[in-house]
Amino acid sequence: MTASLLLVHGDDSLGIDTAIASFVMQLGAVDRVELASERSPDDALLDRARVEAGTVGLFGAHAVVLRQPLRAAGRSSGSMDRLVALVAELPDGGALALAEERSSREVGRPPALLKRVSDAVRQRGGQVLERLAPRRNELRVWIATRARERGVAIDPAAAALLAERVGGSVWETDIERGQQTRVADGELRKLALYAGARPIGVADVDALVADTRPASVFAVTNALDRRDPAAAADALERAIAEGQPVPRIVASLGSRIADLIVTRELADAGTRPDEVTRRVARGNARVAERLVAASRRYRMAELEEMLRGLFQTDRAIKSNEVDPDAAIAAWLGEFLLGATPVR
Repeated sequence: MTASLLLVHGDDSLGIDTAIASFVMQLGAVDRVELASERSPDDALLDRARVEAGTVGLFGAHAVVLRQPLRAAGRSSGSMDRLVALVAELPDGGALALAEERSSREVGRPPALLKRVSDAVRQRGGQVLERLAPRRNELRVWIATRARERGVAIDPAAAALLAERVGGSVWETDIERGQQTRVADGELRKLALYAGARPIGVADVDALVADTRPASVFAVTNALDRRDPAAAADALERAIAEGQPVPRIVASLGSRIADLIVTRELADAGTRPDEVTRRVARGNARVAERLVAASRRYRMAELEEMLRGLFQTDRAIKSNEVDPDAAIAAWLGEFLLGATPVR
């Protein structure tokens, strides 16, 4: 008899839950205990997980699911060692699943503890799985695949619209994607019931699926780069509606406009691309090229006026002279919506 171990991590909430359900089903577990940390570190929880996971059922496997194990370990070296020992010393016959759901913004930078736990799981013969949410333009394919798995017919255009409605076309990296597949799956079930025996069409999606695209502060600055007033206004409205702090939006815009001013000065002076990269893009040549192109869409005087106006807006917000939402909207209207594009 050996221990049964699974570590599943990533930012796809539905994918993580599906992997755990499969693990428990393959074990034929007669009962399942769910544990989740309430504090960090949480040694009491890790100790309970050790006891629960070491319990062997009389009539079938006793499965233990420990959620957010890295949070339970926290930054305490002793708690980290306790977590690794939980895996390394799991008794034969024990069944333990570790589920670590991470932020979409951080999923590409796994902490060292995740590697330690992964190595421990593999050394015990367990399985390590990564479940990542679909990125830009990948959700449409996921929806089509999910529909086939469920025996549901959906038109390609309807799958594309559904993906767009739940945020599949948003490409900015500061949004959270962890719930997108779960939302898409729920909408697909609803649409299948509504359509019945016929294929799900665009009209069905349009009628039943609300636009829940996530907000992005980066979307506001990217629209500024493109000099796209309509997109900037839409992104700003979404960001405010989702509760993004206006000071954060102001700070992001100020940083971007300052970069555009420096980039424009360097480009006008004939500065070499590698020097532009060093000065404004933190070593990323592609970002430097994009900033040069963006700076050319504005006159230098415009950029300077935009930055001064943003400084005044920020000062008025912080002194409680104006409503923050109205102030940033007024700045956008004056300096981007009302400006004449460079020809």
